[in-house]
Amino acid sequence: MKILYVITALGVGGAEIVTINIANQIVSRGYGVTILHLREMNNLKSYIDPRVQTVTLSMTKSPVSFIKALFRASKFIKRWKPDIVHGQMFHANLFCRILRVFLRFPVLITTEHNKYIGGRLRMVLYRITDFLTDLNTNVSKEATELFVKCKSFSENKTMSIYNGIDLEKFFHYESKATSIREKYGINEEDFVFINVGRLTEAKNHKGLIDVFTLLVEKYKNMKLLIVGTGELENELQNYIRVKGGEEFVSLAGRHFNVVDFYNASDCFVLSSTWEGFGVVLVEAMACELPVVTTDAGGCAEVVDDPQFVVPVGDLNILYQKMEQIYLMKPQTRMVLGSVNREKSRRFDLHSICDQWVTVYTKFIKA
Repeated sequence: MKILYVITALGVGGAEIVTINIANQIVSRGYGVTILHLREMNNLKSYIDPRVQTVTLSMTKSPVSFIKALFRASKFIKRWKPDIVHGQMFHANLFCRILRVFLRFPVLITTEHNKYIGGRLRMVLYRITDFLTDLNTNVSKEATELFVKCKSFSENKTMSIYNGIDLEKFFHYESKATSIREKYGINEEDFVFINVGRLTEAKNHKGLIDVFTLLVEKYKNMKLLIVGTGELENELQNYIRVKGGEEFVSLAGRHFNVVDFYNASDCFVLSSTWEGFGVVLVEAMACELPVVTTDAGGCAEVVDDPQFVVPVGDLNILYQKMEQIYLMKPQTRMVLGSVNREKSRRFDLHSICDQWVTVYTKFIKA
């Protein structure tokens, strides 16, 4: 069985990392795997298993470049003959659907990774090209139901498959936590909240900083680590300065091995306005952290505990839940962390890949 994954680029992002993890797992099972990316961006290429072939179409935003990319993709597919073409996210999905107008390949699966994908026009484009795909998937039940309700995905050929993480790479330990805490000036008695994700409007870091600033005024011995990079980095740095939080809030930048940061922390907080699945929640839970999240995308499905799910944009309740975690006895937080570790097993990469192999095999045999 040969699977061709098509993605916009190999830049830094949750969907890109998830796609690479799936591709690596699938190729380790003896299947042929290629990742075809539309744009020339290779930030994550070093994380791809050497057995996975990568192909770039070097596409730009010009119509001529788009047409050339269609021809290049068509030529590659004719030569490699994949059994499954699996698109990831809007641009790659639409590209695959348009490609299928000119080239009939056996099976096309298109996967979205979010509930909100950038406006009504994109949902309409999904609707009018829906006939060109064999299966649509999304990464949460809530997002899938929305796409079906909007008639962007046909109900009879749509399903939800969660994202997965490698639980062997995300687990609780204390050996390396000390070095992270020392680097960011965190004392032994400090309570550390952590947020991981791109620095974009969707993540609502300003709201999180507002809430944390109020908490630290009251309790003092707190720190906030924000791990990630993005277009709002300078703006957020200035915002932290204006709020007087430079001593307590650290923008840690991009780190591919975030497990050390999770283990240096006491509670994970997700303040997002919108999300797809919330894979960072699973990572934090696998590291036995208590978590607080907004009800964005599939986050409530991941946490599976309404006690720690906050309405999107409600900073008062976010404050209350963060305070609740802080005031818990350490033993209570440990129990909560252990429960979260067990919950994270639902999203084990191996079992998620089992689901994908079952789907692929079903279509090949059809």
